[in-house]
Amino acid sequence: MAGGAVITQTFRSGREPPSQQPSATGYVVLLTLLACIGGLLFGYDTGVTSSVMLYLPESPAMKPLSSFWQELIVSITPGVAAIGSLLAGKTSDMFGRRPVNLVASGIFLAGAVVCAVAPERWTLLVGRALLGIAIGLSSTVIPVYIGESTPSYLRGTLVSLYMVMIWVGFVTANLVCAGFAHLDPVNIGWRLMFGFAGIPAAIQLVGFFFMKDTPRYLFQTGQRELCEAVLSKIYGGDMEWVEYDVGEIEAATEEENAAKKEYEHTTVFSRILKTPHVLRALAVGCAMQMFQQLVGINTIMYYTSTIIKSAGIEDDITIIWITCGISVIESIATLVPMKLIEKMGRRPITLISLALIIVTLGLLGGSFIMINQDSAVIDHTRDFDGINSTDLSYYDFCIQKSNCDSCVTASQCGFCFPTGDEAIGQCLPLNIDEPTLSTVGFCQSGDTLYNLTTPYVIKTSCTTKYSFLPIIIIVLYLIAFSFGMAPIPWVYNAEIYPLWARTTCVSLSTASNWIFNLLVSLTFLTLSEAITKYGTFFLYGGFAVVALIFFYFFLPETKGMPIEEIENLFKTEKERQAAAPPAYEIDEKERDFEKE
Repeated sequence: MAGGAVITQTFRSGREPPSQQPSATGYVVLLTLLACIGGLLFGYDTGVTSSVMLYLPESPAMKPLSSFWQELIVSITPGVAAIGSLLAGKTSDMFGRRPVNLVASGIFLAGAVVCAVAPERWTLLVGRALLGIAIGLSSTVIPVYIGESTPSYLRGTLVSLYMVMIWVGFVTANLVCAGFAHLDPVNIGWRLMFGFAGIPAAIQLVGFFFMKDTPRYLFQTGQRELCEAVLSKIYGGDMEWVEYDVGEIEAATEEENAAKKEYEHTTVFSRILKTPHVLRALAVGCAMQMFQQLVGINTIMYYTSTIIKSAGIEDDITIIWITCGISVIESIATLVPMKLIEKMGRRPITLISLALIIVTLGLLGGSFIMINQDSAVIDHTRDFDGINSTDLSYYDFCIQKSNCDSCVTASQCGFCFPTGDEAIGQCLPLNIDEPTLSTVGFCQSGDTLYNLTTPYVIKTSCTTKYSFLPIIIIVLYLIAFSFGMAPIPWVYNAEIYPLWARTTCVSLSTASNWIFNLLVSLTFLTLSEAITKYGTFFLYGGFAVVALIFFYFFLPETKGMPIEEIENLFKTEKERQAAAPPAYEIDEKERDFEKE
């Protein structure tokens, strides 16, 4: 599938596209930017959550906020997003792409308001769930909306803009959070951080009231005149391109109407299972979204603040600003594939990105090995038998740790050491209600219990001479990820399916993204404790190796092809020959219709 130099390309209308490329119009730019506000909201939620969680556990309205509740508040959004993405397929086929985007904007606005005014944790959980539904709907429909509404030579670039806007949202979240962190963040600031998301959601909601649905959906639902009017806006009145696109859509619709007779009493999902080439495309599309998460991107983003803390920076606002700087670099790096995606193609960009991800994950794992070996040792000479404490939970578990790094990797433990000297200390169980204290030992209540001349402090991070390495390598990893694995899964899934299966297949592939997003996020701490932090990153590198091998053999190139023709890439030669419309052979290198 991935390799042949000559393919058979079939144009349903029996004619080649016009030789002159159409100009990008203001309407295309407007619809893309408006749709991509959904990406900004997606990124904003990711960024704001990590900042809010610096202050939320201390908020009187949210207490008691155990580790379980913190994980629940963070993970419910991607968990519910998987459900939202599954709902998006059927609803966008029934009601259109535009109405689903309108609903998603409205739900996001409601979710932001609920989170901002939540009087206690259960209401906050409801707000986070609403945000998950909205993100699931929009992350499924927006790439389809852009892919069906833009010229083929711009499709990859404009769909990849969705990924750029995700990172713009992440940067925006850090900037907003850095500002609101000065406004009583424990009581008011975190509410403003959540509530700010309502502003772009409201802009998108109003904007979509004035937009039209995609030409392909309009034609499919019998609105031919409106379809032609929208295409005229898309192509700037170039009737040659309007007629060509209408011909392709009409031929595809007629082919679909004929096929519906055979599948008249079959659901779309059942029909997908019975259509080999669509099933092959779905397998590749789901694999792209799955591997996007399995290479550890959300773990990296989640762990950034912890790595910064391990470098000795403990001020929360400073951490937010450094995270913002890293996300700015990531946003700039995401612009690179926008320039190359229609020149190099989807396939080489994906393979290069994965190769670089493998290298950077290997380096990241190696840096954590160096940190572990340079970490302060544990003093096992102290005997705590007879300590007057009513809580000895995790005592035996913590005191068995060998050094600071292995100690703080366990969420139940902290490294206790005399102020000013982190060279040696003890691993003690943390006090759940007051994480700056331990439940036993010298850090149980400062220096008062033992009348110590030197007070002891407990930390959940370690400072070593190699602490700067992970920060540098994370930036390199994010650049490697942004180059290909960030945008390509969204671009690819927006274009490889036939119209009748498109939204269902995109919703399934997007759901796989959110499911593995949730899986990776929830298992990182457990994996870190079970196989160490460096072992976890080596595991993610192993997944990247599997992805590189898989996509080398099963990822066909789609650049420059009309969206109605891409499904033919997943057909066998026998299946192509069985197709009724006329075909002609072209060299793979000549498929790109962009003028040199």
